[in-house]
Amino acid sequence: MTGSRAFCGLTLAIMLGPTAVMGAEEDPGKAVVAKVAVRVIYATNGDISAAPPKAATLDRQMEERLRKEGRLRFKHYRSLGVDVQPLFRTYENWAQPLKPSDEVLVRFDARSRPTAKATRMDLELWLSRKKILKTDVVLEGDRPLFVLGPVWRGGRLIIAVSLAEGKAVR
Repeated sequence: MTGSRAFCGLTLAIMLGPTAVMGAEEDPGKAVVAKVAVRVIYATNGDISAAPPKAATLDRQMEERLRKEGRLRFKHYRSLGVDVQPLFRTYENWAQPLKPSDEVLVRFDARSRPTAKATRMDLELWLSRKKILKTDVVLEGDRPLFVLGPVWRGGRLIIAVSLAEGKAVR
């Protein structure tokens, strides 16, 4: 009996051919169509020493962008973490910018094929394992989406989501 089973499996492999085996390994839904960067920023008008010691100084260009928006205008900014993840064609993706903590998570997936200028996607922001935002967004070039987050250590968290061109955002 065992010999006939082995023979049947061999016959099936020969009938399907090598292309069937290769096709099973390749999944077009896992094609990377873009990269998405998620950054968590601590902003405060008070004492900046409330930020964690490992918080990095934000670059001048990002600070200028934040100061242009009235609700995002603060005296001090610090980068708490950044995560760059691939955007797969049909699979959902998760970014975890404060590794190893899962206090801030961003889930995103492509809604359509990205163009050279923009990518349409579904985006969800999760804080403390609770979904607080779900939106359909179009990310364009180097124009990040800013979300004013919760009060934290006397300041506010700002979550910035942007397209990354093969590298982390500054």
